[in-house]
Amino acid sequence: MLAATLYITEGQALDLGINFMAIRFVELAAFLRVIVRGELFKITFTSADRWLLTFFVTLVGIYILRTGIFDWYIFGQAVDGWLTYFCFRSLITDFDEFTFFLKGATMLLVPYALLMTFEAQTGRNLFALMGGIPDTPELREGHYRCQGSFRIAITAGSLGATFVSLFAGFLFHRTCRGWALGGVVSCIVIVLASHSSGPLMAAATAIAGWACWYARRDMKWVRRGVVAILVALQLTMSSPAWFIFDRLSGIFGGDGWHRSNLIDQFIHSFAHWWLAGMPIGMTSDWAATQMSWGGVDVTNYYVAIGLNGGLLPFTLFLVFLTACFKSIGRALARLRAQPEPPEYAEAILWGAGCTVCVHVVNLTAVSYWDQFYVIWYLHLAIATSLSTYVLSKYPSASAPGTV
Repeated sequence: MLAATLYITEGQALDLGINFMAIRFVELAAFLRVIVRGELFKITFTSADRWLLTFFVTLVGIYILRTGIFDWYIFGQAVDGWLTYFCFRSLITDFDEFTFFLKGATMLLVPYALLMTFEAQTGRNLFALMGGIPDTPELREGHYRCQGSFRIAITAGSLGATFVSLFAGFLFHRTCRGWALGGVVSCIVIVLASHSSGPLMAAATAIAGWACWYARRDMKWVRRGVVAILVALQLTMSSPAWFIFDRLSGIFGGDGWHRSNLIDQFIHSFAHWWLAGMPIGMTSDWAATQMSWGGVDVTNYYVAIGLNGGLLPFTLFLVFLTACFKSIGRALARLRAQPEPPEYAEAILWGAGCTVCVHVVNLTAVSYWDQFYVIWYLHLAIATSLSTYVLSKYPSASAPGTV
């Protein structure tokens, strides 16, 4: 599934009423495999799993009720997410399987980084041979915004930004350090080749997450510090706190004002979308640029959820993310309470938690609208599976812990 995501473009597809991209055939084959072999029914379902299912059903249901149309695109997104997430939940169930998978991922990402480097140096995208991708990437400020096999440079760069935290966890493991370092370097190359501010900000989030490793036993103070900083920004900035993205664009580049303005317009339009979402055409005056479909370019997944389904699915998605982080926190506390905890397990699990955090930040700048959804649900499944494995394998912690 990872190989198909990286090395086959959306141009390889069949239109059967629903656009069957190549990755969807692989996705269906994988799901049939976990059903036939009984692997899906062996996993321990968690609150995060149930909240994700509830989110999908609610989002699709409300959208259909509001529009009176069975939208295959919205329905397809939900089915893709459900199938992909539970495939990976079934296939990666413990640390050994995860290590095996990530080592194999290195073998896929190293040549992918080389292809991105070639694209950056020559301005030629070799993936264009498969269709759906332009021959020459966009040129900005003298640099090509390389996109590899993805539809846009932002999702291509997000590949490296979201994988780097997983590899960083294995740098603590002496026997895995070689291939883990290869993975980290490949991820950095992919981020830089994309020449996009969103992935660069996501990579900075990964670095910040690992910087908190040294305060991992006192994360409650880190969380309180983040809240205090946001409150201080709200009180001291001339604009609302979410315009911090506009300020950060001075460091990372890109159009941070668009991201901030999108959030601002979304909040001020609460009365229009909170009940069941609102038509995308009503966003036509949210920005100076209007897209071909008559609305604004919704480069924020949280905003997209609210526009499509309203406050209820928006809240359910946040509850799902909270359940995911709580599961990781309990698992880390359980490991720390063991008299002889498994070697390196805490660092590996910490890396999985950092990866989810990177996605949480990255989704403020992009909606995963091409085959990158596979990477998103892969990382969610890894975090849930590893934390579930720890909680089921080791006895209850004798002392509370936090993450």
